[in-house]
Amino acid sequence: MQTENPMTAGFKIKAVANPKRDIKNRMENDEMKIETLKDRIENAETKISKKQATIQKKLNWITKKKQALEKFPDKESFEYRMMLCDVENYADDIKRIEKEITETESTLEKYRKQLAGELEKEDVFIHDIPDVLKDLNEQLIQKWDEWDKKRRDDMQADYMSLSYREFLSIYRYTDMTFRYRTDEQIHDSNVQNAKNIIVDMIYRVRNITGEITDWNGLHATLGSNGYMVLNGTITGKEGTANVESIMAGGYNIQRLHIRVLVHSI
Repeated sequence: MQTENPMTAGFKIKAVANPKRDIKNRMENDEMKIETLKDRIENAETKISKKQATIQKKLNWITKKKQALEKFPDKESFEYRMMLCDVENYADDIKRIEKEITETESTLEKYRKQLAGELEKEDVFIHDIPDVLKDLNEQLIQKWDEWDKKRRDDMQADYMSLSYREFLSIYRYTDMTFRYRTDEQIHDSNVQNAKNIIVDMIYRVRNITGEITDWNGLHATLGSNGYMVLNGTITGKEGTANVESIMAGGYNIQRLHIRVLVHSI
């Protein structure tokens, strides 16, 4: 059974350039969140520390071997040549590990910059949003939770009742793992996705208005689809932005989602 959202019945969707791709890209880009970044930073730092320790061990070994080579009586012997090869191999290992450390340090710096950006997003979300956006955030989470849980349950029912071929004719292969998502996983994902939409809107408004001074022109109304939508104006020190909310999806297996358009006035 395909999930159909009754809230979108009769709702006129404004044409936009490939909204499905935009939402997918946004969600993919938002996958790496604060806790994930912290874990990756910690893992990268541990990896660098271990490699540095390995280099030190190899350097100590090379020092001992060179001392032994200096005292070695037969410098033409096979054993002497093998010891020289070992020293050269360890030196090559050190160069390789140093290169790996440089690459990991580059990745670590990227993670740190991403973490700083995510923390800034958190700060914006916590301190800068008015009540109207907080209300929208809560409603998005609630509606998306309901939609995703129903979709998961319907998908599981179809998986049990249909043949594998029939199942894949309805759902994408990449959607199959969605059947295993828990309520908590669904909710956590929607909390972050709702936050990302609002923070992204704030950034785009700021690009037009500069520091925001007046939210009073922004109004939340209940659309015909049952969702709260945002429309109106936001004023800042450098100009005024017009905000328009449109809806997309809400049919078949594509969840209804909000697109917030921001234009300069």
